[in-house]
Amino acid sequence: MTRRSILTTIIIPILLISGLIIFLINNRREYPGELVLSQERLDFGTVPEWEGQVSRTVLVRNIGKSPIHITRIQTGCSYANIEGPNVIPSDTEVSFKVLLDPQFLPENTSTATAILFTDSPNTPQVYLTIVADAKRFATLSAEKCDFGEILTETMYERHIKLCVNAPLKQEDIRILPTEHKLLEWQLTLDPNSECYIISIQVRLPKRDVNKAYPHNAAELFSTSLTIAFPNDRTLTLPIVARIVKSVVVKPESLSFGIVRKGTAPLLRFTLFSQTHIPELDLQTPDYLDVTEVTNSISVDADSSDDKRHFEVSWNTSKSPTLLCENIHIKTLTSPQSILIPVYGYIQSDQPTKPSPHQNDE
Repeated sequence: MTRRSILTTIIIPILLISGLIIFLINNRREYPGELVLSQERLDFGTVPEWEGQVSRTVLVRNIGKSPIHITRIQTGCSYANIEGPNVIPSDTEVSFKVLLDPQFLPENTSTATAILFTDSPNTPQVYLTIVADAKRFATLSAEKCDFGEILTETMYERHIKLCVNAPLKQEDIRILPTEHKLLEWQLTLDPNSECYIISIQVRLPKRDVNKAYPHNAAELFSTSLTIAFPNDRTLTLPIVARIVKSVVVKPESLSFGIVRKGTAPLLRFTLFSQTHIPELDLQTPDYLDVTEVTNSISVDADSSDDKRHFEVSWNTSKSPTLLCENIHIKTLTSPQSILIPVYGYIQSDQPTKPSPHQNDE
């Protein structure tokens, strides 16, 4: 065989094949792992929160040719946790368990997005949406029992509906504390549903009359009741009210000062209330005349809901020299009278000096 034929039939093909092998080795295709979920949305539906933790399974498959490492799992919420293997071999399907703690679920339907972080360039992050709605063991129809504006020494009542979503006897429900100085309550079945009605009454005693209460400010009353169940579950019901004074007078006392006998001086006072001022019963001495006036000139700038203005006239011709009396005002909303002290002094008559221009007889 000639040298030329050896070169063309043996050496050149060998070199070509070797180069092709080297090219294929240096440029071989990689097949990285790729993660696929059997479902991208996992709906737990309505979960009874008193039955404890629940779980669902999600299938995860690696459809690539290389194993995948799960580097981190982020659930995106505090009520769910995901458990599963850290490594998923190629062309393998494994199970991941999603654990849900319904007692930590917020109100209404909750949605969270969990993220599985991997070392795969094809699927570095895989997302799973978790949906759930907690069914509470018991619910109240209101977040708080608000009596609004109330007067002292007056009975008020509110009704709150209690619904228990598990079989329970009425005698197993306790309302704590068992006694309260200012509140009374009663638990009864609701005739229109399978729930209960909590009837709450409040009656606040008269406040200290020596304590100064601004007539345009409300004092806050706040307390709470606890509804306890036999499985150690509880509900807290805040109770609030704003105590308003029925009627306030400004000024609190009237002083005519020193006046001349035979005159009829006038003074004014105004009644203020945060609610409608009912009919009044005014009791005064015979020499003091109290009449209501309709003009809007007030003794004090005020933004109360209701106000009434009065004039007090002093008939000095029928009065003792020293005036020290009280005007008594009674309303239907308060058994206690409003007292307005009234003061004044009648100046004594002075003898008349003879005129220097009188003619001598």
